[in-house]
Amino acid sequence: MGVMTNRYGPRGVFAIVAPLQNANMQPEFELLRPDGISNQIYRFDISNHASAPEAVVSAIPGTLGCWPDLILCGNSVEMADWTVKKQLMYRTRLEEKANGIPILTATDACQAALQTLGARRLAILSPMGEKQAHGAQEYYKSLGYDVPHVTWLDIKKSEDIIKTTDAQILDAFRRLDHDDVDTFLHLGGALPLVSLISALENSLGRSVISTNAASYWYALRHHGIKDRLDGYGRLLLQTDIVDY
Repeated sequence: MGVMTNRYGPRGVFAIVAPLQNANMQPEFELLRPDGISNQIYRFDISNHASAPEAVVSAIPGTLGCWPDLILCGNSVEMADWTVKKQLMYRTRLEEKANGIPILTATDACQAALQTLGARRLAILSPMGEKQAHGAQEYYKSLGYDVPHVTWLDIKKSEDIIKTTDAQILDAFRRLDHDDVDTFLHLGGALPLVSLISALENSLGRSVISTNAASYWYALRHHGIKDRLDGYGRLLLQTDIVDY
């Protein structure tokens, strides 16, 4: 399928599926958007976290109305009793709804980011609770990564995550700062973190992968755009995806 360009997206149109309650995702994706790409946002309700994958699948037909070049599902499903088999089934269901348009998920984007940066031993931050943090830990362990450390912010509602302060975020990364970790992974696109990645990497001396940054990087590279986005960490400088 050819590029569905228009006057606002001469290099491409991205349909981005994001939770209604995540107020930071749209501005963060705009922050990362290079000239010539048009971001079109479509929303789903994440009030019931257990049914989030179903809500995303239901939202996909609506995204086709903007004639997108690709569809990006920006939420981190791997924080809730997720497995590689469930991810494969989820991706298949999304593809069935996408009418041949390439469709990408934040979960696959994070795995591609880890592979591209050569990650082996991870420390994971979840904005929600212990259950979500350990769910993510088990998922990435099943992919073959060592995950010795996790932490969480214990925020109960998705709509409250955007209220997290920079100080709280920095404190969470300090809790994860152990010598046996080579990469820090933040999951959950509701946490406003994109603008802090470079400073965190400078402070920690290692790579920081954040869901929204990884997702948008993955979308750009899949679409053949190799622009290096300075100021948002090491990943956004990588022009190619290392396959996994």
